[in-house]
Parts: sequence; C-alpha cells; structure tokens
Amino acid sequence: MKKLKLFAMLALLVCGTTFMACSTDSSDSDEPKIVLPSAPETIESGYIRINYKGSGDWNLWAWKDFDETEVNKCTKWPDGIKVMYQNGEFICWDLKLAENPSVLGLIVVNDKGDKGAGNDDIFFYFPQRYHEIFITDDGTIYIDSALTTKPVGLVSATLTSTSEISLNIEGVAVSEENTSLVDKNGGIVAISSYSDQKLTLASNIKETYASMQPLTLSVKIDDTNTDRVQVALKADLIEDWYGKSAVSNINNMGLTLNGSTASFKMWAPLATKVSLLLFKDAAAVDSETILENSEMNSSENGFWTIDNVDVSSAKYYKYRIESGAESHDVADIWSKVGSIDSMASQIIGIDDEACVPADWESEYVNPWASNTESKPYSESIIYEMHIRDWSKAIGKDGKFINLAESENFINHIKDIGITHVQILPSFDYAQVNADPEYNWGYNPYNYNVPEGRYVQDMKDGADAVKQFRQFIKAVHDAGIAVNMDVVYNHTSGTKTGSLYDMTVPEYFYRMNSAGAYSNGSGCGNEIATNHVVVRQFVIDSLVHWMKDYHINGFRFDLMGLHETTTMKAIYTELSKIDPNVMVYGEPWTGGTSTVSSGVKKENIDACTSGITVNGVACFNDDFRNAIKGAEFGGFKKGHVQGEFADDSIKIGLLGSLRTSTSGTKKGFTNVLGRSLNYVECHDNYTLFDKLAISYLNQDSFAGDLFASIGTKGLEEVKAQDKLSAAYVLLAQGTPFINGGQEFLRTKKGDENSYASDDKINGIDLTFKQTYSDVYNTYKGLIALRKDNPAAFGANKNASAETVSSGVTKYTTGDFCVYFNATDSAANIDVSGYSKVIDVASGTPTEVEVVTSVPAKSFVILKK
Repeated sequence: MKKLKLFAMLALLVCGTTFMACSTDSSDSDEPKIVLPSAPETIESGYIRINYKGSGDWNLWAWKDFDETEVNKCTKWPDGIKVMYQNGEFICWDLKLAENPSVLGLIVVNDKGDKGAGNDDIFFYFPQRYHEIFITDDGTIYIDSALTTKPVGLVSATLTSTSEISLNIEGVAVSEENTSLVDKNGGIVAISSYSDQKLTLASNIKETYASMQPLTLSVKIDDTNTDRVQVALKADLIEDWYGKSAVSNINNMGLTLNGSTASFKMWAPLATKVSLLLFKDAAAVDSETILENSEMNSSENGFWTIDNVDVSSAKYYKYRIESGAESHDVADIWSKVGSIDSMASQIIGIDDEACVPADWESEYVNPWASNTESKPYSESIIYEMHIRDWSKAIGKDGKFINLAESENFINHIKDIGITHVQILPSFDYAQVNADPEYNWGYNPYNYNVPEGRYVQDMKDGADAVKQFRQFIKAVHDAGIAVNMDVVYNHTSGTKTGSLYDMTVPEYFYRMNSAGAYSNGSGCGNEIATNHVVVRQFVIDSLVHWMKDYHINGFRFDLMGLHETTTMKAIYTELSKIDPNVMVYGEPWTGGTSTVSSGVKKENIDACTSGITVNGVACFNDDFRNAIKGAEFGGFKKGHVQGEFADDSIKIGLLGSLRTSTSGTKKGFTNVLGRSLNYVECHDNYTLFDKLAISYLNQDSFAGDLFASIGTKGLEEVKAQDKLSAAYVLLAQGTPFINGGQEFLRTKKGDENSYASDDKINGIDLTFKQTYSDVYNTYKGLIALRKDNPAAFGANKNASAETVSSGVTKYTTGDFCVYFNATDSAANIDVSGYSKVIDVASGTPTEVEVVTSVPAKSFVILKK
C-alpha cells in the first residue's frame, strides 16, 4: 500500500461552496476564440475518447482508472486536462487508460472551478469495452454521437439483506441462463428469483456469510462479454450484523505496550484472516521487508487480537487484512504514532520519553478556563491560523517548532488579545512529506497522528508527536487555548486510497442507493458517523487529541454531514474532560448527502438540547453575508458596501436569538454564544480583498488590489473593514477572525487558495505597521469586549433598532453603539451617556461625547 499524492478536490467545498454549471463562452467577449483541431478518425489503442456536448471552454478533471500520466495532470484544481479536439457538436479529449480499467471518474470543469455536466462527478464503468463515450450537459452518458445508446453492463452488486442482492446493471436482464453466483471456493450459491435490479437468494446466508465471502456474481452480457463483480456487503448490514454488537467492546484498541512485549487489537469484521506484520526499521517498511508475520486470533463481532508479542527487535507494525482474493497491508487506524507518511504504525507509547517535550504537563490543561469554572463561549475570541502561513511569515520553514520557538509569533497573538487560536487541520494529510506543494489540509489520511510536513527533520512518528506538543505548549504558556480544525466528514480517498476502507470495506462511508460513495462533502465520499463503530472511532480520536495533546476545542468542517445525535454524543464526551471545551463547526454540507438529520443552523440547539450554556455552536453565514455580502451564488455586496441589510444586522448583533423581536425575522438559537460571528475565514476572499473588489465594482480580480484601488479607495476600504470588525467584535455571541484580517491581509484576489503558493497565502507582517490604524482598532475592540463580557457577548437583554436605512442603534449594558454604514455622517441621540469609548489607539480610552457618527464608522457611548 502506497500513500496517495493529492489529486482530488480537497477543500473546494469546505465552506459549503456549490459549483454552478455555466458557460464561459460569451458573444460579447473581445478575446479571440480558440479554434480546436478536428478529432482524428481513429482512436489509439489503450485510449478512450471523451466527448462533451456543452458550450464553453472546459477542462477535464480525471481520476480512477486513467493512466498516471493523465491523473498527474489533475493535481491543482481546476487546472485539469485542456480540451483537445472538436468533434462535430462535441468538444473532446483522447485520454490514456490504466491497464485493465474498470471505472473512470470525470468532472467537466472550467478555469473558475465551475462544473458542467449536471454539476456532479461522473463515473463511467466498463471502459475496457468502449473506445468512445458521449456526455450531455446534464451528465448523461451515451456511446454514440446521436445520443441514443447508453453503455451496457454489470456495474456493481451489493448484498442488502440476508437473502437479497441489489444490482446496478444497464441494458441487460438477469436470468437463470446468463447469471451465476459463487462463493470463495467456487461453490454455487442458489438464486431463487431474478428481477431487473435484484436477485433473491434461496436461503438466509447471515450465519454462513463469513465462511462464504467473497461472493462473485457473473452476468453474460453478449456472446463475447461476461461481466464479473465481487458482491459487496451493504454498510448498513455490517452495522446490523457486527457494528451494533461490537461497539461496547471498542476499548484498548491498537497497541498496548508492556515492556518488550505488546498486545494488539483491531476490528475487521469482513476479514477472513488478519496477520500482524512487524518491521525492524523505516527502511524495512519502505522495502516491505517483514521481520515477523503472526496470524491474529478472531473473536466475536469482528475483533482480531494477539497478545504477548515480542517487539524488542521491531519498531513498526502493520496489519495484513485478507478478505477472499483481496489483501491489504495497512497501518493501524487506532494507533497514536505513525511512521513517515503513515505507511506503518510505530511501536512506542505516546508518552515515551522521545515523544514528550520539556515541561509537558502530564494532565490536560486549558489556559482559558479551569475545570472548576464554567465560562461561556462568548468570552472567547477565536483566531484562525495555518501553521505554514505563519511559519513562513516569520521567515521559517513551515514547521510546528518554528512557531513554538518564535517570540514574534507568540508576542503577536498575545498583543492582539485573542483567547483561542484555531489551527487549520494538522492531522496527517494524503500528501507525502516530501511533497512541497501548499495545502490547507482538508484531505485527511490518518486521523490520529500529526501531519509530518510540519515536522522538522522527521525521523519517525515520535518527532511529530513531540514537536506538535511543543507548539501547543508554547501557545498555552502565552495564556492562549488551542482549537483544531477537524475533518471527520470525508477522507482523501476510498478503497486502496483509504486506511479505513482497507480495514472495513465501505463501512466507514455512506453509500447511496446506487451502491456508490455518497458525496455530500464534494470530495468524493463522506464518513458514516451514523454507524456506531465509526461514531465511536471519531469520539475516541477527539478524546485522544484532547488528552494526549491538550487540544481545547474543535472546529468541525462540514458539520452538516454529521447527525445532530453524533454532535451531541461528541460534546457530551468531550465536556466530561473539560466543561469549557469548544465544539463548533459549519452547519452545512458540500453537496447532496444521504445524511439523516444533519446539523443545520436551524437545528443547532438540538445538538445539545437541555444545555443552556455553550454546547455545540456554528458559524453564522447570515450575519457574515449581511455585513460584507454573500460568498456564493455570485459576487454580492453587503451592508458596509452600501447594500443595506438592516434586519439581518440587528438579528446578528443580538446573537441570532430565536427570541429576538428586532425586525420581521428571527435568529436560529436559544443560547447566546452558539452563533459564531465572522466576516473572514480561510475560505473565499479575505475581507480586504472582498471590500477592495467591491470598491472597483468588479466581481473578481487577480493582482495588487492596493495599487488598483489607490489612496482614496484604501481609505474607504479601511473604514469598511473597521466597521465590519465592530459588528463582529461587539455583537452578542462568539467572535471569530482570521489571522491577518487585523492588518488587511490580501491573497491578491484569490478566492480559493487551498493549493495556491506561498506568495498568495503568505502573511506580510510589515502590514501590521503599515496599516497600524486597522490593527489598533481590532486590538481596541477586543480589549473593550474582554473588559465588559456582560455587555458584549452574553447579554440577552441587549436591543437593536434601525435609526434609518444603514444606521443601527445597539444598546447593551452601560453601552450604546451607533453603527453607520452610509456614505454620510448621521446625527445620534446621546441622552443618558456621558462619554465615548475610543478604541482607535488599541487601548479603550474615554473621550468627550460626540453628537454624530461619521460615514462608514461607529461610535461607542457609555453611561
């Protein structure tokens, strides 16, 4: 098993992006149209021609059973394979296939990342039988240019109950004459009835399935072609037959060390044999030179164990999991320390001397709040950061240790006054450590070990554990808690690209009615947290990050792919460790999902019903969109740019409470703090870029926005930026900012920089001085909020009213804040207030009362 390099969409849908089919062909364009050569009459052997009937300049994103040379062209979205030929009404590509291909994965995409062909990934089976396919703009596949004939064949077969097999078959009817089913030994499995998409077995095979699997189904398609597929076991059946009875015994999983001996425990209910493989060192892992191969013992409900193994000469281990004809050598998904690139698991305790930095606390610690107190989320200020971005910003190499040892970094996060840093995903990615390309990290490979690319001079997994702990310890020593962005909604790949699929095929993933991987993440698959062992695995993984690394909170990517019951179970378990743990995430999916009762803003309270403080919180995109304009469905302006959203602004200021009486709309939660208020995160445009592009009255831009908007534009954008920050940092609820937002961070107009280079994602710390007025305003607002937690964050009695369109009066505690998003100064009523709090210097200062609020600004009155 080799770890895959990045070749999927990764984080394109991290913030709920949806790709709309659109044409880039414009009759009004002044650019010359590209004239394509005509397609050759013959198609070279080993190639397939893909024709697309759709207007526009499209690329092809290709994966699955294409030749590596084709797949390697698809490593940086959306720069896929450029269109090659014109074929009548179609544009087309001639692509080389892998040897003995069975399935192709396709996306038709333009250079902006917009999908064609029905907006869905296209999977095409039986490519060995067809040299050419034709795809319509709704994604339907034909094998003739007249679009009348669809491909024919057996795609898949799935055992869906103890006696039924569901078929995905096109253009052929199954019958006793053309269909056969055999067990692993070639024995005939009797079929009692046949229908278009289903076979009924003659007997219930639940009790005998383990000894029979895998089953192989053969269907004769025509005189020369017979399709054969291995019958999959529906993931829900694995749940019913094994998972529900196994979950109570999910404990002491993985490696248990006792001096020079060890015990191992894993769960692989579909395996017919599991062996423990020991390796002497990293070189042996790379060369697959096995020191010892020991068969493990099968026990009830799919567990495999082996005890008292002499590991004195071994450093790493894997499991060889055999199921019928398939065999995979896999790292232990329950292990806590991994070899380089997670090729194997390391035989070491996580608290071994090699894994522990100096002064590391043996017990969990949260510098924000002790276990003896309960603090509401609203008293936190969350600051998002990416390890590589900030390490490069201080002139280093993108490592945990760079930041742990940097006074500049630590002093900055202390100076601005935030309470929590939220680090982008830092568990193991699909990319190998040697891959230098940039990545946000939304392509999980191994959930339980740190990402090796952030580890300096990594020799083994102990280095990763120690250096990640050093980073966390340095932030904790500064009095700041650490939250981690987690991506338990999908993995980077499936089948042999997934440790989890190779361990228990398909059980860790939601499958759709056609037997394919559900794709609510937009990245090819989604984790089945409705399955009890999967849910327990996720909880155990989170507990591991808390107890072993002292992580203080978790931001869940695409939390809409998790059930409200799953999120409630997660919060319940984590809050036992720390009542002040933060649990929050994105209340949306990245596409159409099969999840039932997934988390949305509207049901966020159901995630922690009965809890009146904290619980599961979520990002408030309604407030974000109201302030600066929506991110999706086209470029839009917001309140600060003059497209006023007075009602939404009031609701957001009051913490988006359902009980809010402001305006005609109401919020989504009954608990203050569950609304995470923000206008910038790692996704989409930076706040500065969005405001600057709005100022230019454009809907996109690439380049130096500072130069383009000029001095006048800069002053206006700075005012809009400060006003945006005031809405977020003074509102009820929980504030969130992105690192660099406080000094006009730019990504040069790159809306989706997940794989862009360091020049785009880099942070220029000189901006902190250049735009010190912006920085000091953020700092002053944060200080005011922290000094007055009863007024700013947790005040259910706050009120908000629209004075006039674009002007809002917000009253909370001893304060009254006037926000003015218009282009003119607005007179204000100062009755009952004796001072103004000026935050512009970075330190809240009392000054004389004023009677008007300037354009694109705010005034904070105090009694």
